[in-house]
Amino acid sequence: MRHVPDRLDPDRAVLLVVDVQEAFRPHIDGWAPLVANVDALIRGCRSLDVPVIVTEQYPKGLGHTIPELAEALDGIAPIEKRAFSSLGAQETRDQLEQFGRDQIVVCGIEAHVCVQQSVADILRSGRQAHVALDAVASRTASSREVGVRRMRAAGMVPSGVELALFERSEEHTSELQSRLHLVCRLLLEKK
Repeated sequence: MRHVPDRLDPDRAVLLVVDVQEAFRPHIDGWAPLVANVDALIRGCRSLDVPVIVTEQYPKGLGHTIPELAEALDGIAPIEKRAFSSLGAQETRDQLEQFGRDQIVVCGIEAHVCVQQSVADILRSGRQAHVALDAVASRTASSREVGVRRMRAAGMVPSGVELALFERSEEHTSELQSRLHLVCRLLLEKK
């Protein structure tokens, strides 16, 4: 029988935003849609009370997280890292342990380097990696494709912004309905 991954559960999920930094801006294939999708994912996760972790790869050289995400990330301090994997930073591992959640939704830059290595370490740690494929990018489409293929082969769960945010939408409590309406507005605004 084929393994079917668990549905994303807001009570089990954490969003990991990997290295959406200023120095990448002129070099990333599909920059504008990437930023819109990452922003919508952050806002949607926060509206569903899903914790968010943000990493920055060597910010002294690559700059900080882009200003377009500042409002969505208000109150969340980025974690500086030197390793390509976000889990190479002790603070990332500490936050994951503190949240005690086993479904990690991943988005960011670059799909074939930092995102892919983060996903590999998430999987090695016994957690699920749900990669929002419409919210990951690389400098070239071919590099992104190689990264996605590598993550898929390792066992990541392919996902997307809307899929991640609406996967539990069958549970229509009035509170969830209110939050889902907010998420819908966010998604429509990004178009």
